[in-house]
Amino acid sequence: MNKFILLILLATLFNSCQWVTDNSDKAALQKHFEIPEDAEMIAYDGFPTMVGFGQREGLTISAKYKLNDEDIKGWIQKVQYKGLKKLPIEENCRSKLWFKDKLIPLDTRTGYYFCRTAGDNVLHAEVTKSCDEVENPNDIIFAILDTEKKELSVIITSGY
Repeated sequence: MNKFILLILLATLFNSCQWVTDNSDKAALQKHFEIPEDAEMIAYDGFPTMVGFGQREGLTISAKYKLNDEDIKGWIQKVQYKGLKKLPIEENCRSKLWFKDKLIPLDTRTGYYFCRTAGDNVLHAEVTKSCDEVENPNDIIFAILDTEKKELSVIITSGY
């Protein structure tokens, strides 16, 4: 009986830690990508699922949001300073995108994208620069806005 109660307590603790990690990761996405507060998150994936000791090796957090027309216009204006470019993705940038993620439609032809890198601590980086400025980015902060589907797909990923 005591083992059963211990297992239940451990499972509850694990689930609450996962909830905290996911919410922290979603907040980091909001910050990096300046996602409108009323945007509907339609898909989310985070790996590794929990924070262990030190940094999360192989970190990949991706999400997809549904935006309305007003949010699209506002978002485009807000992220111009991040190096927003019209699709399709330029070859110089595409060649640096080493990730594969089912939530990030790299073949989208209508809309906008930007690619940033931090060098380290990508999830909480205060300073980033354009992927164009780096030969081999160790981490990527990437957004793609499909203006036909009205979907914003984002990813933060690290190769360390």
